[in-house]
Amino acid sequence: MAHPRIPLLNFGLAASLLISAGTGLHAAPSNGPTVADAVVLTAWLQVEDLLTMADVVVEVEVNGTMNRGSVAENGRIDVILPAGVEAVLRISKPDHLTKEVVVDTRHVNDGGFDGKQRHVSCAVILQAKEHMAGLNYPGPVGTIGFDEGGGCMTVEHDRRLVTERRQQVVVF
Repeated sequence: MAHPRIPLLNFGLAASLLISAGTGLHAAPSNGPTVADAVVLTAWLQVEDLLTMADVVVEVEVNGTMNRGSVAENGRIDVILPAGVEAVLRISKPDHLTKEVVVDTRHVNDGGFDGKQRHVSCAVILQAKEHMAGLNYPGPVGTIGFDEGGGCMTVEHDRRLVTERRQQVVVF
């Protein structure tokens, strides 16, 4: 199924986010790849103790450029990433643990996938800090990529938690 036509927000480099009620997030330069040369990522967000999605912030960093957006109340996030990049999707909400997902599209067109639209879906759950006993994620919680030579999707999870680093002023 072809991706519906979404208004393009020009942020200058390689990724685009379009987050609005019902459509999601899109990022790409005006002279960037077509949707057929890209990976469409749909993330479904669930927030522990959800009252509203209004204060959730989504950031996508590609090639040193950061794009920001918000999340629709239904929790859907759509991100269009060009082939050949490594992007970091960062989702945060006040008083919740921030999560990062790395999306590596460098081998998306390997194997027999050249020119075919690739659509990846995932779910992201944000936990309230008050339930995490001072623990935090040491890095990205997941990596989505494509096998070199074959182009098949690969997924890795990292659920490790570490003690949150707390810096306090020492008074003598």
